[in-house]
Amino acid sequence: MSIFNKKEKKLKKELYKRYLTDYKDILKELTELYDDLKESYATTDSVAEDFTTFAESITTKLTPEEAERLQQFSIELKKVDKCARDAMRDVRDVLRAHKKRLKELQNEIR
Repeated sequence: MSIFNKKEKKLKKELYKRYLTDYKDILKELTELYDDLKESYATTDSVAEDFTTFAESITTKLTPEEAERLQQFSIELKKVDKCARDAMRDVRDVLRAHKKRLKELQNEIR
């Protein structure tokens, strides 16, 4: 019986190590994804705000219909900006949860 337990423990330890390696690879890819997303968002962070300012400055030169369409477009652009911010937050949360789980796994192996 003890021989079986040793084999089982060894197999379990190998599986944990393999799982840990895969988890580290996933964490590395998530980190790269988050960094790319953060970099892309940083370049376009102020676009919605700048466009709204620009739209307000030219509203007086437009017809009422054009001004309304520009206002609607500005609102939609703000929604896209909010969606991008939410995506950044969500990827950051997933990354944080993965890091936490990785530390837990490393403690389980020890």
